[in-house]
Amino acid sequence: MTVSTLTLRRWHRRFALVLGLFFILQGVTGAIAQQRFWLMQATNPGLYRADGAGQAAPPGDILADIARERPGFQVAHMMYPAAVSPRTAIVVMGGRNAGTLDMSRIVMVNQFQNKVITEQSASAGWIGLASVLHRWLIFGTPGKIILTILGAGVVIFSALGIVIWFRTRGTSRNAKGVVKFHRTAGIVAGLFIISVAGTGTALNLYTWAEKSSGRSVFKSNMQMAPAHAGMAMKPAVGANAAYATAQKAVGNLHMVAFGPAGPHAVNYWFAFMSPQLKRTDVLVDPQTGKLVGIYPTGLTSGGDGVRAWLFPVHSGFIIGPIGGVIYSIIGISVSLWVATGFVMWRRGRRPKRKTAPVLAAA
Repeated sequence: MTVSTLTLRRWHRRFALVLGLFFILQGVTGAIAQQRFWLMQATNPGLYRADGAGQAAPPGDILADIARERPGFQVAHMMYPAAVSPRTAIVVMGGRNAGTLDMSRIVMVNQFQNKVITEQSASAGWIGLASVLHRWLIFGTPGKIILTILGAGVVIFSALGIVIWFRTRGTSRNAKGVVKFHRTAGIVAGLFIISVAGTGTALNLYTWAEKSSGRSVFKSNMQMAPAHAGMAMKPAVGANAAYATAQKAVGNLHMVAFGPAGPHAVNYWFAFMSPQLKRTDVLVDPQTGKLVGIYPTGLTSGGDGVRAWLFPVHSGFIIGPIGGVIYSIIGISVSLWVATGFVMWRRGRRPKRKTAPVLAAA
């Protein structure tokens, strides 16, 4: 049974408002999250820029800087800047409640001068808020459900648009203005949206299942800590030596995150990224200094294959850093294109003027 083009257009328009607004939100916040390191420097260089020369300090040195300049601060983990933005300061998550894994505060550290820049609340800043909103983390489980439904809806919505374009490509050659622009850009924008929304929805479902099943290397490393509480002791191997072991194991990958061994984590944890943003996690035993394991995509199992390529495709980094920039620009541009659909939707809702009948002369 073939669905008529008129019916497809009606369904396309019915969902245009909600799904269009959703994609604009995701497109803008996604672009902000993608370029967050550059934006942090540009908007507040005094707080987020790390000036200096030479190599960035290894994680053991950063821990020492914090212990010296912010005594009592308990480090949960630290985030090194992306390879494309090496001059962004290191963000150290943690807090001052030694009894729990507190991540209510952050410390910014200049990794080239071994100097703490500032300490502030972890919720400060609009860039961090945009990153959280993009993944709907503040809404908990209901947010993940809604995000999945809307993501799948955007894929279907865009596919309908492509089908409509294909069916009417020969009859709409005389389209003008907003309609012409919407149709001309529609095929490219639709394919882009399907790719980004499809991989984003898949990522949301994958990460949801992975956290529920306990396959996250970072999370499972912390969850094992209570079982080893009675055996907890000061690491025999320093963080810098553990870092050297982890770096040697993964080759020329760029480290983006580190978690110290201690009361809340059994092993040293490292996260590395390739130029395509394929992630690899490494655990190092703090007592022996030996590798505990190397984990694709940061998962204890199932992290290779298709799963490993979802984020590179979603972010555009599958073709390298330039792809991330291109995807950010396209994400903002497609949001403007979606706005032209709203204009067409409004025009379609306006009642047509009725012309009064002309009375025939008697």
